Amino acid sequence: MATNNNGNLLDDAGNVVVDFVWGNFPLQPNDVREDGKRLDFALDNHVIAQTGWNGYPLYVPNTDGAAIEGDSPADGIQADEIFIVVPNVLGQTTALATDALKDAGYTTVTVATAATNANKSITDIDRTAGSKEVTITATGAVAAYPVGTKITIASTGTVDGTWTVTGAVSTNQVKFQSNATTELTSGTGVVFGAVGTVKTQSTAAGAASIAAGGTITITPWAANS
Repeated sequence: MATNNNGNLLDDAGNVVVDFVWGNFPLQPNDVREDGKRLDFALDNHVIAQTGWNGYPLYVPNTDGAAIEGDSPADGIQADEIFIVVPNVLGQTTALATDALKDAGYTTVTVATAATNANKSITDIDRTAGSKEVTITATGAVAAYPVGTKITIASTGTVDGTWTVTGAVSTNQVKFQSNATTELTSGTGVVFGAVGTVKTQSTAAGAASIAAGGTITITPWAANS
């Protein structure tokens, strides 16, 4: 099945997958809620939805993290006692990234001023015959374009387009999956961040023990120069 920008499964109609249930409409996690209607962690039943039903319908309890050690069921779970696992939104548009981060449990997502996006010169392009994986060489490419970043390549005559960085080969080499499989042994051109997509996020993807309801900042790429 396909997944949405928050990594959750979608059905054939593009809706978040839900199990068949009898009776009342099931408790819904953030992922199926629109902006302005997401869970309010000041409310106990909303906290239960976030911690106990996140990952529904696969039902992986406490996907977002457990309550603080020592908390007892009799006491209930408080809003400041649940945590989120920060999703990776690099390469997403700011709209999709904002949606995914709020789905995950952030209350406020700030979009910073777009980052400078200077062209980098590509000095080499490599692709083994029969493989879609392309490696490009450009000074400082790994630091500029970490895994997940979307990059735009131009003026090569062979791999022009927008691609998602899938890995690093060396300090100056990043790789991505292309469409064609013909062999490439050389090439030049320019590479820059895909305009309007997320370059950085203020809290790293995968970070845990981040209190639900907090704030995160994302920074998109400006127009290339």
